Amino acid sequence: MRKFASQISVALVCCILGFMVAYQFKVLMKQENTLNLGNQSNTDVTVTIEQYKKEKKALETKVNELQNKVKGYEDAAAGRSDSTKNLLQQLDDTRVLTGAVDVNGPGIVIYLTPNNKNLFGGTAGVDNNITDKDLVYLVNELKFAGAEAISINDIRIVSRTGIRTAGNYILINDEKISPSRKITIQAIGDKNLLYSAMSFPEVFADIKNICDVKFDKVNNITIKKYNGAYKFEYAKPIKE
Repeated sequence: MRKFASQISVALVCCILGFMVAYQFKVLMKQENTLNLGNQSNTDVTVTIEQYKKEKKALETKVNELQNKVKGYEDAAAGRSDSTKNLLQQLDDTRVLTGAVDVNGPGIVIYLTPNNKNLFGGTAGVDNNITDKDLVYLVNELKFAGAEAISINDIRIVSRTGIRTAGNYILINDEKISPSRKITIQAIGDKNLLYSAMSFPEVFADIKNICDVKFDKVNNITIKKYNGAYKFEYAKPIKE
């Protein structure tokens, strides 16, 4: 009887995961479609984009509901033995590592506010803005200091995150941020260690020439999950 109940639970979890994947795929397809709006007027494009945003929000809400149901099944299964509890803990750690869940904890917040004027008193231009290389450097410094989760302007940084310049913007996970506007970096980890690492003079030596830098310890930071999809075409696990 217990075996049959376990099989039913596994089947339900698989079904829910299937729905989640389908919803996520649909969201991605909607995002791709927004790139093919060249034949529409500006007003039509705006209306279409707003509609896609609403649909994406609704789908994300549904995915969150399904994830909560899966979590409920996992918690119920974990109560049966120590081995299942250990498996669930490993699964939770993996989700944190891949950015699949929202996380919170202590850490630091860095605020980068572009200067209004350049070194010679004129108006700041593109060359005086923060670059993709500056952000990559700061992310690496935070990781070396033990940061367990990082976000830039609420965009979660994961192992497959790309940061590069695209025209007048910087792309992070294919999302645009403006280097001419205030940039907020959040990092969860040992707040004292992270703060000490950022306090070294050379960390912000170049960036301080183009923007105002502030960073503070925070007792509780919330970093949202990564909403992209992981798909591996070439890397396959080695089977013994």
